[in-house]
Amino acid sequence: MISNNNNQQQSVSVPTNVNQDARDIEQAIVAQDLQGRSILNDTVGPSGWTNESPEDLANFIESLRPVDKVLLDKALPYFHVVTDDYVHVSIVDTFNWNETAQRLGKEAEGEWFIVAFRSVRKADADSQLLYEADARAQQEAVHSGGLLKYWYGDLNEHRECLAMCIWVDREYALKATRKPLHLKAAKLASQMYESYQLERYSLVKRAGEEVFHIKAL
Repeated sequence: MISNNNNQQQSVSVPTNVNQDARDIEQAIVAQDLQGRSILNDTVGPSGWTNESPEDLANFIESLRPVDKVLLDKALPYFHVVTDDYVHVSIVDTFNWNETAQRLGKEAEGEWFIVAFRSVRKADADSQLLYEADARAQQEAVHSGGLLKYWYGDLNEHRECLAMCIWVDREYALKATRKPLHLKAAKLASQMYESYQLERYSLVKRAGEEVFHIKAL
């Protein structure tokens, strides 16, 4: 497997027939939470893209290392929450990380980047506007490459919520934050939320182990 411990970018080559490759990837990685325990639990793939182009699909494919494709194919389809109180629990204790790591196999190794967004929505917030802005920003991030997982919980009775993304690395996440639709969605934060905070983590899987190591950054 490919290690990213030295911040080396090792990309998957893009076949001539991009559309066929996209269909193969879609079949392998687009899945929902098999346990039905999350509100929105998307393993990222090209399904449902609008205004797609060969360049968009190539960007997504090129952003994946071999270990990312194994993560998408064998592990993330089984990724889910293990507590209903995810808005208050640490990221480490919210998801079935080690079960997911076991599905990668002992020899797999890699490093990824996690961003979590905790928020308290205003009582009079326009939920539809927020949803549409978020959906467009997510699609934009997929097109730019590097986004592997998007998980979004429902509001609790106190209008608290948690959203979480897993990226190939921090650079891809930073690239997405500079995109116009992300900036537009971010501008809604002061209007729509009573409070919010971002949490950033490294996610590491070492060869010979069947656990993930999660460290706050």
